Amino acid sequence: MDALTASGAGLLLPAVDRTRPDLAAELLERLAVHRFLVIRGGLPDLPGTVELLSALGPINAASTRKDGAVMVEEHDDDEVFRSSAALPLHTDGVLTGFDVRYVGIWCSSFDGVVGGRTFVSDADRALLAAPAEHVEILRAQGIEVLAVDASGYYRSEYSDRWTRFPAFRARPGAGPSLAIGLPHGPGEPESWRIRIPDVDAALSDAILQSLRLALLDEAFTYFHEWRPGDLLLMDNDSVMHGREAFEARSRRLANIQVLAS
Repeated sequence: MDALTASGAGLLLPAVDRTRPDLAAELLERLAVHRFLVIRGGLPDLPGTVELLSALGPINAASTRKDGAVMVEEHDDDEVFRSSAALPLHTDGVLTGFDVRYVGIWCSSFDGVVGGRTFVSDADRALLAAPAEHVEILRAQGIEVLAVDASGYYRSEYSDRWTRFPAFRARPGAGPSLAIGLPHGPGEPESWRIRIPDVDAALSDAILQSLRLALLDEAFTYFHEWRPGDLLLMDNDSVMHGREAFEARSRRLANIQVLAS
């Protein structure tokens, strides 16, 4: 089967039988090779999808989630995360304090939508195309992030002040991987802000812009056109994801997080 990016990431799987006892093991094997999967068919409801992903590891059941998921749909408030606004590329967990290993996004409805695609970057490979001197500064300095959304999904202390984090994380037996969220574009409503600490603002902006250009290069990026029942399953250590701004009659996507054991 063909990869979904020119860099070799991503795999489209036909309808799955979620009752298969070996399905979870197969998904983990494919994720280790392809970094993200698109499963089209065989997952008609959210409870069954959560049950499937629970075989990959513990499901994030935080109080801000219901039945193992957050339903992401437009709301009539100032929250950007659950809105029709764009979300830049990011890895899940940085501002929530959870160690997220895999991310599943399941489509409940997608009707009359203009825009609204979810995009995935093969971040580990894309990083090799970024300026080496910028990557080294990022490794040495880390990042500072300020949570702008104050809906309860992000830890409250991250809304009060800029908080410093390592820009990379590593698990036993694996190399370091990016763990950041890129800045929002000019004029976009913000869910978070990010900067590189202990460097001047111009250099911080230049580093984040060069990183954005590398991560969104067409060789490393996949844009998903949603259909109801689709599951986009991602290795949160290897890829980053974001969404386009949109207008829609109905766009309901459930975010399901599998935590590291």
